[in-house]
Amino acid sequence: MSRLLAIVFIAIMAATGCARLSGGQDELAAASARELLAKADTQVKSGNYAEAVATYKSVVQNHQNTEWAATAHYEGAIIHLSAGNPQKDYAQALARLDEFITQYPKHARATEAKNWRQAIKTLLELKKENDRLNKNIERLKQLDMRQEEKRRGR
Repeated sequence: MSRLLAIVFIAIMAATGCARLSGGQDELAAASARELLAKADTQVKSGNYAEAVATYKSVVQNHQNTEWAATAHYEGAIIHLSAGNPQKDYAQALARLDEFITQYPKHARATEAKNWRQAIKTLLELKKENDRLNKNIERLKQLDMRQEEKRRGR
């Protein structure tokens, strides 16, 4: 009987030890994610946007389906829109926001992400329309110059 109690005691201790180990791993993962998010925030503040994007991507890859990954995904998308970012990339921001909305539809920032997505789509459509109008203006200028040359008899 005492042997059975010893085995049960050892089993309980082993199970408790494994739970503590697992909890410790979760704490390490949380600390790692928080550290990386803080690093990315510092990179953004110092104007290292490309490095910040890479750091956010690291959080997304290493902490999938967590609140940290969601935060990193969203912040990584927003960097592409940042006023201070000299290499803005609206198409990349749109793609990343689409991924965020798909993966985290109930996230607290999902509505905000949808609003950004709509604004970016509108911006890209207006840019395309502006480019089309500028091409038409250039064609009209050329046509006007040809007409003026004909009028002058050249």
